[in-house]
Amino acid sequence: ADEVIKKIQSSLPPIASVTINGSSTATEGAKSDGKFKYLSHPVGVVVKSYRRKIKNDNDTVEEGDFVITLAKGSDPSVASYHNAIQPLARWFIETADDVDISDEDGGFWTVLYLFRKHEDRSSDDGTSTFRYSLAGYITLFHFYAPFRKPKSGIIVRVCQALILPTYQRAGHGSDLLLSVHEYAARYLNDYASSSTGIDIVEVNVEDPAPGFVALRDSVDYRRFVSLLESMRDTIAKLPDLKYLQKYPVTSKEYFQPAPDGGLSLASLLKITKRQTEVMHEIYKLAAVEKWKHGSKDNAQIQQVETNYRLMIKKSLKSHRTEELGACEGGKEEQKALLAKWFDQTHSHYRKLLGLV
Repeated sequence: ADEVIKKIQSSLPPIASVTINGSSTATEGAKSDGKFKYLSHPVGVVVKSYRRKIKNDNDTVEEGDFVITLAKGSDPSVASYHNAIQPLARWFIETADDVDISDEDGGFWTVLYLFRKHEDRSSDDGTSTFRYSLAGYITLFHFYAPFRKPKSGIIVRVCQALILPTYQRAGHGSDLLLSVHEYAARYLNDYASSSTGIDIVEVNVEDPAPGFVALRDSVDYRRFVSLLESMRDTIAKLPDLKYLQKYPVTSKEYFQPAPDGGLSLASLLKITKRQTEVMHEIYKLAAVEKWKHGSKDNAQIQQVETNYRLMIKKSLKSHRTEELGACEGGKEEQKALLAKWFDQTHSHYRKLLGLV
């Protein structure tokens, strides 16, 4: 193992010896395992702390402490740290590219870092100190969109997201993405320049991989359901939510697009209009499945399932016109392609809802 580490060490980032605010973040001596120097404090401002179970290589499980921090790319010390750690992405993300987060041409960068917090009780006086190791990060590019509807503002684009293998499949990606939306919700009051008063109006994702699509949809749906519950008494004021309660699942009207195209929901959740369509589609599938459990009318069940399938296919057709247009086999090939896309979408939604 030591020989392998020596071979690849030149390609790994020196994440310990980085200067933050004029001082080194590395602890004195390699106190951890003789090979790795931990950070003496996290990079950025801590915005969230939590505990999470960690499965070790020997299948044992332990509780670990984690912090999520927010750091500005314009801070030279943050840019220095990120330049040091971002080569890690090449090992895990096929299309990973290095970015200069200090570059403010056309916008500006922030980064949400995930650090594991380690307790060190080896001090002479018996007191505990803490050290930190990188567990993941999300880079965010901000740019102003003057023509964005229904109002102009800052769009935040998730450009790169990474959770190191040791910490994957433990919910850290969800926590990071939720922290992005919490940051967007608090931006005007806590982070924006008082001189501009320009708020974040949308969070989107740049070329997401299938795994990240699943993560994004899961997080957005949780936020969507939470919004419905919190606005139960005022939901009638929102056209694209009101109709969900106005019509029964058995009516064709239930499967129509949102009356205002999803604009009001997109504004509330600060997501794209396309994502509001996805939220409606998942929500309606959950409603259909719940209704089916209480129905014994097979003919009506088949009709409701047909209405849902036609809704999804219509949506797919409107968003993937170029791919359909490229079909050389005419309408039959287009029908087959739509059927394939529906099966993939339906399977994805069912998995998200825990139905498979």
